[in-house]
Amino acid sequence: PLDLPDLTRLRGVVAPEILAAVEVASAKLREAGVPAILFVNGCGGVVERMAETGADVLSIDWRIRLDAVRARVGSACTLQGNVDPAILLSTKEAVSDAARAAMRAAGATGHILNLGHGVLPATQFKCAQAFVDSPKTAPVTA
Repeated sequence: PLDLPDLTRLRGVVAPEILAAVEVASAKLREAGVPAILFVNGCGGVVERMAETGADVLSIDWRIRLDAVRARVGSACTLQGNVDPAILLSTKEAVSDAARAAMRAAGATGHILNLGHGVLPATQFKCAQAFVDSPKTAPVTA
């Protein structure tokens, strides 16, 4: 995988071709009535371009705040994410706090609560359950 400095260096070379292909795929999915969800790990430098692809949902990793993404791309896209998966290695309370913070940061427009990128092998079930239960037990109101 590319780290953030590599992605920044390659943004003008690699990302345009990849994101152009996503535009085509998004259009085909839309024609079939299937929502397109776009995930780019380390996406901080390309979120505006991600929004331009026509994807219905932008899945955001944990390295950038959802409120910052929302400010940059507006409300046309649903955001997915973006709790740091390492939080699941802590306590149920910390997990719930992080989940609610992500929901608040996403704003009043569409949001799918998710981890920023995968579940770590050492994650305890009780913390994963706290993450799943967070929006049910303490929903954020607009």
